[in-house]
Amino acid sequence: MKILLIDDHPLFIEGIKGILQRLNESVQTQYCGSCEEALGLIDNDDDFDLLLLDLNLPGISGLDGLQQLRHSLPATPIILLSASEDRNKVMSAIELGAKGYIAKSSPPDIIISALQLVLSGGVYLPMAILDSVNSQRQKTSNAEGQVLTPRQVDVLCLLAEGDSNKRIATKLAMAENTVRVHVSAILRFLGVSNRTEAGVAAARMGLLPESEN
Repeated sequence: MKILLIDDHPLFIEGIKGILQRLNESVQTQYCGSCEEALGLIDNDDDFDLLLLDLNLPGISGLDGLQQLRHSLPATPIILLSASEDRNKVMSAIELGAKGYIAKSSPPDIIISALQLVLSGGVYLPMAILDSVNSQRQKTSNAEGQVLTPRQVDVLCLLAEGDSNKRIATKLAMAENTVRVHVSAILRFLGVSNRTEAGVAAARMGLLPESEN
């Protein structure tokens, strides 16, 4: 089994080595300190069973790094590693194809269980993230059972602030046409016909951050 770990924290790398050996004694792990270095390595060797990616790296980082690595290794599962538990960033990463998220503070047994789940074809999220997602899902369900995705909630928050589709696209690094699709879905979900009504309805339903209510 070959694993590619992309991380620039030497102490974490040393700690994860032993955990990966517990996963499989024959595991071969290669290390890169940046996405740029990893992409260069993948150009010459793309035979990896799993990729572990720190979300906070120098150079290409976060969701941009994930997207480029997914493009280079479309069939290889990618698990995010981070000291942060930003639900919106985690769920956006899952929407972009990541197969899991592991907090760096997780106990070794949890890390091993998460890796085994993803290698068997599953998706791993910590209970804290799942609880937050389930709570948000309940809040973002309408009478017809439709649910706003985390990305649509992001669009809705900016829409309610009065941002244009073009500005939303820039802020969220999305295509403007994709924003239009999300806005149409949001209007249908809220049962309104324009952006002003959407902001009012969203505030009434408690879908906006507290500072916006």
